[in-house]
Amino acid sequence: MESAKFHRSSPGAPSQGVAETGSRLSTLAWPGAAYLGAGAVAVATGALAAKEPLAGVALVAAVGAGAVAVRLTRLGTVELLLAALPWLIVFDGLTPSLLRTFVVTAAALAMLTLAMPLRYRDAVGPIAACVFAAVVLGNAIFATDPDQLIQASKYLIFPAVALAVLSERGQEQLPNARNVVLASCALAMVVHLGIVAAGLGQTGTKYDIGEQLGFGRGIVHEMALTFVVVAAAGLVSSDRLLYQVSFFALGAVPALLTGVRSALLSLIVVVVMFVIRSRLSRRSLAVVALILAVAFASGGAKIVQERFAEQAQREQTLSEVGSNRGAIWTVAVTPWWNGGPPEWLFGMGLGSIEDLELRELGEPYVGHSDLIQIGVTLGVVGLAVWALLWLVLLRSRLESIILVPLIVFALVNGSMIYVTPLTLGLAFAAACRPPPSTPDEESLSKAFVNERPSEGER
Repeated sequence: MESAKFHRSSPGAPSQGVAETGSRLSTLAWPGAAYLGAGAVAVATGALAAKEPLAGVALVAAVGAGAVAVRLTRLGTVELLLAALPWLIVFDGLTPSLLRTFVVTAAALAMLTLAMPLRYRDAVGPIAACVFAAVVLGNAIFATDPDQLIQASKYLIFPAVALAVLSERGQEQLPNARNVVLASCALAMVVHLGIVAAGLGQTGTKYDIGEQLGFGRGIVHEMALTFVVVAAAGLVSSDRLLYQVSFFALGAVPALLTGVRSALLSLIVVVVMFVIRSRLSRRSLAVVALILAVAFASGGAKIVQERFAEQAQREQTLSEVGSNRGAIWTVAVTPWWNGGPPEWLFGMGLGSIEDLELRELGEPYVGHSDLIQIGVTLGVVGLAVWALLWLVLLRSRLESIILVPLIVFALVNGSMIYVTPLTLGLAFAAACRPPPSTPDEESLSKAFVNERPSEGER
């Protein structure tokens, strides 16, 4: 009887024997699944290595990074993914073409996970982000080409990262990742400058003016914007003169060596904002003087000067101004304008600008300005929500100096398709600000102030 009572299970609960059997089965099933997964990865790696060695190496690296990420905290995963971004830019010519997009997507999702539960001080930002995402997804439904889906995925990264950096928890947690990510960026810049100094990689392959691109693969504008973002983040991440100049130079010099004029404009606006914010202090003026000295000593200023001289000879008509931006904008805007109210409001769809430019100019140019790119592709509705989201980002508690390069590029070159510097810049804008006080800390601070004795009570 005792034995029967011992084995009798309570109503609704599994018996001990069944539980033990299930435990044994799960113990046996897990190694089996792991072996099958490892075998599948090994076969895929061998096939890729035989057909494309770099793709095989990338798969091994992705599996290794995934194994490491499983053991990391949410903050550690964000640090790992963001820290990898500058290296993917520096070695773009040696990696598969879509690897950066995959890693940036993973970084955006990791930042969203870190920011959960999502809470906001103002509802305008998250509403704008969600509406913009809905507009992009609505256009993606009608996509007929893989390139259109890739463009949609890139557009969706912007609202996803914006949701993360605007959230209260995101602004509390991301400053903890600043040092790791900034150190990785600085080291990547040092390696890139070493590659350039050694004469490795590409030289003069974009503008034929001696620009130094290292192992870049035709991503000259994305590379320049990434370097400028690093320069801005380094400038505001420390109060020490040597650190400010060193970090800024590590980003600014390789940005100038690309010969991209938008990079020079962005750097100028960043420096001007930095000086104005410091109220023309001697310290800020000393920083600017040292930065100018480094720019001329490194040869970066000479590259940009030659770029301006080279373009001055080519830009003889209005359509040729700004590397043929006049012609590019005309080709993009004219069909949109002639399309009537439906296309004015909702745009011509994903990939429409590239198709128009290819048909009229023989090259699949992008809009060379987010005002053109978003307006023609997603219409006035998409452009208005995009502009509103940027306005919210500028008015938030983020570090506005780091947002400046992204906005300058958005206006004169485009930044929506350059998802690596866009993600890195928004992350730094949140990470380079001190964590905001929690409600409990604010209430304690107010209570302390209220409880301080007055002069008459002392």
